[in-house]
Amino acid sequence: MLVAPAVAHAPIGLVDLAAERLALGPALEEAVLRVLRSGAYVLGPEVERFEQSFARLCRVPLPGLGVANGTDALILGLRALGVQPGDHVITSPFTFFASAGAIAWIGAVPRLADVELDTALLDPVAARRAVDARTRCLLPVHLYGQLADMRALRALADEKRLAILEDAAQSHGAERDGVACGELGDAAAFSFYPTKNLGACGEGGLILTRRAEVHARAKRLRDHGSSAKYQHAEIGTNSRLQAFQGAVLNVKLPHLARWNERRRALAARYDRAFDGAQELAPLRAARGSTHVYHQYAVRVTGEVGRERVLAALEAQQISAAVHYPTPVHLQAAARPWGYGPGDFPNAERLAREVLCLPVHPFLSDSDVDRVAECLLGAVQGRI
Repeated sequence: MLVAPAVAHAPIGLVDLAAERLALGPALEEAVLRVLRSGAYVLGPEVERFEQSFARLCRVPLPGLGVANGTDALILGLRALGVQPGDHVITSPFTFFASAGAIAWIGAVPRLADVELDTALLDPVAARRAVDARTRCLLPVHLYGQLADMRALRALADEKRLAILEDAAQSHGAERDGVACGELGDAAAFSFYPTKNLGACGEGGLILTRRAEVHARAKRLRDHGSSAKYQHAEIGTNSRLQAFQGAVLNVKLPHLARWNERRRALAARYDRAFDGAQELAPLRAARGSTHVYHQYAVRVTGEVGRERVLAALEAQQISAAVHYPTPVHLQAAARPWGYGPGDFPNAERLAREVLCLPVHPFLSDSDVDRVAECLLGAVQGRI
């Protein structure tokens, strides 16, 4: 008896930068060549154009300040807000380490507050409990493409006279309760790492603020504390966005809204596929949230376990990832902050259970259907 050969499927990756380049046509190459011919390689008109355009997207009246990367945006944002060594800054234990690491890098002290289990976002109630006499700033992380509850955090900050620096590295174009990403904080830090919803061709970051004095200081700090050529008002660093990256981002920015809308459509398709599944718990989009799905995250809660599920997906040539397997407070570098196992149970549970699935805008509907089918088969022990 003849047996039909197995259907060969193309690999499905978490990102597809080649498809993105193809969709943009020759525009990227033309933009880079334009910069090359101009001779203006650091800051300059391409970066200024992007700084203005991105600020308009976020409904912030002052232009953004392009910096070398997202981590520098956090560090310089904290310093521009006046955070000093020894000050306490409250942030999330479930995020990439840079959020807390930037606080420690300037000599301040990360104070962590647990996240909501169903969204993985900083819990405003927990943040309030973490405030003490030395607290100077809140640093909420807009994780996976969704804003933390900025209205609640803004009310807390105003009551306690705290600044807010939004870690907006994963949330370009997101909104919640009518508030745009970067609109309500005293400053916001963005990353344009290539895999972000809006990515450069290399490293890049940006600081947004609506406060003129914070803007002026951040602008000095990114250029060795310089207020005028060869005049240095304070100690800064060299963190200026390259013109090549500004040009690339100018090409991509007009596509961001459409790409984000496609991400939302794919996420809705996953939601329908997983509705009623006992072994999976997709993270929830908060009411009033315009989620941009930098990641589509599910909690693997069944007995099969996340590692076996990952292996099963890999065998089907489907990429998935764990963001993040070890919470901030259990990292070796965090030991001086005095935390230990059990201090943030929601963050620890998410670190054990969360799995991120492909959701980039160049996936087809059938790609998502295949990922969903394979994931359900894996968690149910069928594959």
